[in-house]
Amino acid sequence: MKSDHRLQVVIDLVLLSVLFWVAHYWFSRHFGLYEDDITIIPGAFKMSFGELMRFVYSYITQFQGQGRPLHHSFIYLFSWVGWRIAGLWGPFLIGYLITSINIGLFYWLLRRVTNRPFALIGGLAYLLFSADTTQAFLTLSLGLQPSITLILLSFHGYLSNRRLLAYILAFISPFYYETPFLVFLAAPLLKKGWNRSLLKEFLFHGLILAVMLGSVFFLRLRMGEGRVEGLTLHQMLSTSVRQMILGPLTALRTYLSRPLRPVLVINLQIAIAMGLSAIAIAWILWRAEPIIPFRLRELWEGLKPRRILPLPDEVRMLGRLVVAGLVMLVMAYPLTFTIDATSTGGRNTRVHAAAVMGAALLIACAGMFLLMLLKAWGRRHVGTVALAVFFALLVGFGFVLQNDYVNAWQYQKQFWTELIPLIPDAGENTVVFIQPDGLRDVYQIQANTWNLPRILNQIYAFPDSMTNVPYVVRLAPDWEKYILSEDGKFQINILSTVAPGDYFGEVDSRQVIFIETASGHLVRHTDVLTINGREYPLKSPSAPVLPSLPHDILYDLLIASN
Repeated sequence: MKSDHRLQVVIDLVLLSVLFWVAHYWFSRHFGLYEDDITIIPGAFKMSFGELMRFVYSYITQFQGQGRPLHHSFIYLFSWVGWRIAGLWGPFLIGYLITSINIGLFYWLLRRVTNRPFALIGGLAYLLFSADTTQAFLTLSLGLQPSITLILLSFHGYLSNRRLLAYILAFISPFYYETPFLVFLAAPLLKKGWNRSLLKEFLFHGLILAVMLGSVFFLRLRMGEGRVEGLTLHQMLSTSVRQMILGPLTALRTYLSRPLRPVLVINLQIAIAMGLSAIAIAWILWRAEPIIPFRLRELWEGLKPRRILPLPDEVRMLGRLVVAGLVMLVMAYPLTFTIDATSTGGRNTRVHAAAVMGAALLIACAGMFLLMLLKAWGRRHVGTVALAVFFALLVGFGFVLQNDYVNAWQYQKQFWTELIPLIPDAGENTVVFIQPDGLRDVYQIQANTWNLPRILNQIYAFPDSMTNVPYVVRLAPDWEKYILSEDGKFQINILSTVAPGDYFGEVDSRQVIFIETASGHLVRHTDVLTINGREYPLKSPSAPVLPSLPHDILYDLLIASN
């Protein structure tokens, strides 16, 4: 590799990694724990090294974690390491590094099959992929992104004719997270030379992946992984087909809809971020090696049934990559059984995580085609500016997304700081109901929602002798219609509350602390609660319990830090 070529690669990777930090991690010091994060990760923080190793060993050897033993194991491992490096910020730094490695691997993959301008556009489209808004969500950045790393390494291994290594890496990936696995089907299509033997190679490659996937499926089935056991063949096939149709359309559509969001909520920070990003992107795209133009007449004549001229080589290259990108994008969805592929907000957008490779490749094809056309007309600068503005707007959306993360963490800290003084007597068998009307939410990351029951016992260390520790649960909209059981008790179920199923059951009203909002603040309702004209006595304030308990890991993060 020539020295100037190495310098180009270094410049490109630095730009891509810096832009990724700006778009997704600029405010990461103010990020917190959300939903699954706050359920899982504090446990890793508290472990000793020996406990961590025993946990990882047990998880892998006993095939725990919904058939993804490496997923949970490395979430705990990276969280433990990050916490000891930089506190709560540490795991986010590790998550950033893992995804940055993936960006670099994808950029280099495109450099191997095309040229520098194409790889740059593809790298930008990859790091600014906006269908998945969970890039900074720790249980996904630490547990899902390594699966994408393995698939990208598998692509490189395949193109380097190290097929055995490529298949081994690909086979490991479902044990981190399964959805990226089938994206590897497109590997033969990334070869520069397409010939008659390609179809045979592609079919043989697909057969190998089918055997590997079947092995994973039956292993999970044998180990009793519930989500696999609960699906019939017809359900799996019909769901996969639906996801493969709707998922790609949703992923590509977000490239058009997300850039509008920062324009609607623009402020000085977003404007500066977008302005500087546009300048940096335009500069590096303009300085990239010359774009080879082609003329519309050549394209038109090449597309006619009776061709007068062959299609330009560059167009045929783009055509091959479009096919590869479509296969990669569609194959990101067959294994997404539990989440609707049309999701565009919140934690459910992880359904699109594996689509980043195919979507970015297609956007790179579209961007390169635009530059080649405009170059032929002597207007390459117009295309460069257009692409720079487009990607800068996606950087702006990243700022909007980060603000949701910051606000969600702040809302959680405010909620618990205000709630704890109102429930000092929450003891054994106590359930705290939260009237949802006064709770503040954000769109892209939920705060104070279904995971509330799993937090109080991480704020305080309850004694082992307490059989039924108190917990907090958020009531659902119209909860009054569903809260009463036939015997007059309060029932916690999917209709009356927003809570995990393992907390469903019945509770006597006298064990319930009812919290509502008045004048913007939480207040405890101490009178009887009237439902359908009938009065139900609530738990009366009694001797404090919580102040006498030792603080657990979340006390410092949620209460003291606020």
